Amino acid sequence: MTIAVGTADMISVSEHLARSSAFVVMEVEDGAIRSRTTRARGTDACGNHASFLEMLKGCQRVLCGGISEGVENLLAAHGIESVVLAGKHSIDEAMALYLAGNLATTTDRVCVCH
Repeated sequence: MTIAVGTADMISVSEHLARSSAFVVMEVEDGAIRSRTTRARGTDACGNHASFLEMLKGCQRVLCGGISEGVENLLAAHGIESVVLAGKHSIDEAMALYLAGNLATTTDRVCVCH
């Protein structure tokens, strides 16, 4: 499985997917991370939603701190599941919790763009 994590600082999970300036993409096999790469992108005030499909190509899931319903639906239509964290986490902490089955998530879908 390939999992992407949206980030704006390369340390923490982005509070909103559209404000991610990069995606840390991890190949997961047998519950362990086998590889880790970064896919960087330019961003404006609320990102370029059209670039998400290209940036997340080959990913089955994306972890983020928030997402709009429209982007969630766009990704889902292309086989990418959005996993929205219920709290703030570093990338490494979020992935460790996710792989252990202990990551708190929410079904709330909010756009924090102003």
